[in-house]
Amino acid sequence: MGSFAARSAMLFALVLTTLGAAPSADFLHLLDRMRAAAGPVWATHFVSISRLNLEGQSTVVSSESSGVPFVVRRCEGELCQGTYFDGTRLYAVNMNDTAVPTSTDPEPYLRSLRMVASLSFLAPGFTSHGGRLIDDGTANVAGKRYRTFFVTDTHAIPIRLFVDPSDALVHYVRDLGGGDTFEYRDYRRVDGFSVPFQILHNGSVLERYDDRTPVASAFRPPRGPLPQFAGSTPQTIATDPTHVTPVVNCTVDDVPVRCLIDTGNSGLSLSSELAARLGATVIGTFHVRGLGDYSTQVVRAGPLRVGNATYPEAYYVVLNDISRYGYDVVLGADFLGTASVEIDAADHVVRLATTPASDAFTIPLSFENFVPVVNVHLGTIETKLAVDTGDESNINLAYGFYTKHTTLFSITERRLVAGVGGTSVELIGNIPQVTIGDYHTGPQKIGTTQTLQGTAFGHLGAAFLRQFVVQFDYAAAELHLTPKP
Repeated sequence: MGSFAARSAMLFALVLTTLGAAPSADFLHLLDRMRAAAGPVWATHFVSISRLNLEGQSTVVSSESSGVPFVVRRCEGELCQGTYFDGTRLYAVNMNDTAVPTSTDPEPYLRSLRMVASLSFLAPGFTSHGGRLIDDGTANVAGKRYRTFFVTDTHAIPIRLFVDPSDALVHYVRDLGGGDTFEYRDYRRVDGFSVPFQILHNGSVLERYDDRTPVASAFRPPRGPLPQFAGSTPQTIATDPTHVTPVVNCTVDDVPVRCLIDTGNSGLSLSSELAARLGATVIGTFHVRGLGDYSTQVVRAGPLRVGNATYPEAYYVVLNDISRYGYDVVLGADFLGTASVEIDAADHVVRLATTPASDAFTIPLSFENFVPVVNVHLGTIETKLAVDTGDESNINLAYGFYTKHTTLFSITERRLVAGVGGTSVELIGNIPQVTIGDYHTGPQKIGTTQTLQGTAFGHLGAAFLRQFVVQFDYAAAELHLTPKP
C-alpha cells in the first residue's frame, strides 16, 4: 500500500487533475440539497454546550462558532480556559479571556475540518474566493453508498466528504491518506438548522453536545481585559530604578500599590495581603509553579490603573510570597496581551501601545503557558528560552537542560535566589556568545537554578533585556529589540 505520505501525495495529485473540470448538474443539485437540508450554518453564530464529569469534577465545555473561526472554553464554576481558532492560527485562552498564539505557523488541517463543520464550502462566493469543490463520485462505507467530494481552499488541505444521498447531510470526513476519519452522528433539527450532536474520531467520541443553539448576537473573539486610555495618547510610565525588574506604581480598586510587569506570569496576580485588604471574593483555585509550587485561590478584583490606562475587573491569582519583594501585583499575559508594551529598563520607563522602531530586530514569539518563548543560540547550541521580565537573572537555564550541556560554561559563582513558592541555588558563569534572531552578543553572564520549573529550557531575564529597548507585541507574536548604545 505504501507509506501514508506517498498515498497522500498520489491522492492529492489525482485531486489536482480534476480542478479544472466543470461541476456536473448532478453535483450542483447535491450542493443545493445540502444547503436546504442543513440551513445556513456557515452564516450563523452557534453556542454549543457539553456537561462532563472529569475525575469527579463537574466541567462545562462551551464552544462558539461563526463560520470557520471558533472558540472552546472548559469551565469549572466561573473560571474558564480554552482555545481559539481564527481561521488560520490556533490560540490559547486563559481565565481572563486573553488569547495568545500557540505557534506562528498556520493550521491548514484544522482549517479544513472547520470548513466542513461550519459548512462554509456551501456559502455563496466560496469558489470565487479561492475555495474548491471537486466531485469524487460515489463510495461505500460500512455497506452504504455515499456521494463523495473534496473540499479545500488556498489555506487548507483537501479533505474528503461523504454525504448520504437520502438526507443530503455530511456523515463521514476523511483526510487524504485515510488515517483520520470523523463521523457526524445524531443530527437534530434546531431552529431550522440540522446539526450533529455527536462527533466521532476514528471510532471514539470526540464531541457530544447537550445543547446547540443559534443565537442572534455577533461572534466575538476572545480579547482579554482591554484598557481604556484617558487622553489621546498613553503616558510614559516611570519604573523603580532600584529594581532590575520593571516595577511601576498602579492602583487596584483605587488602592495605590506597586506592580511588577512580568512576562513570565500567565495572567494577573496579587498578594494575599492585598486580597485581604480589598476583601476580594474567592472565585476558585489555581496551581502555582515557580521555584516551588502550591495551590492557591483566584479572586476577582479591579479596576486596575497603570499610568493613564484603566483595565476592567479581572481574575487574579493570589500569591502568598510577593509583598517582601516590594510589589503586591504582578501584571502578566492579561496586561501584555491586550496592548503592546515597550520596556526601556536602562532609562527606567515603560510605554504602552507603541510601534516598533525602524532599526529594531524582530524576533518571532511562540507561547508556552502564556509565556513568550524565543529561539536562542548559546554558542553553537540552539534552544528555546522564555523571555521573562520578572526574572532578575541575565540568562538562567533550567537545571535539567544544563546537566545535558555542562560544557556551555564554567561555574564561577553560587548564590541563593528566591522566587514564587520557594528558594534555590543559582550556579553562575560566562558564555562567549549568544545569538537571538540576527543579533549577536557576548560574552554574557549565564547561570542555572537547581529547582527552576520554568517555561522552555530556561529564561532570558531582566538583566539581559536591559541591553535593549524591548517591545512585546503578543497579538502579532513578535518581540522587537533595539540595542542600547
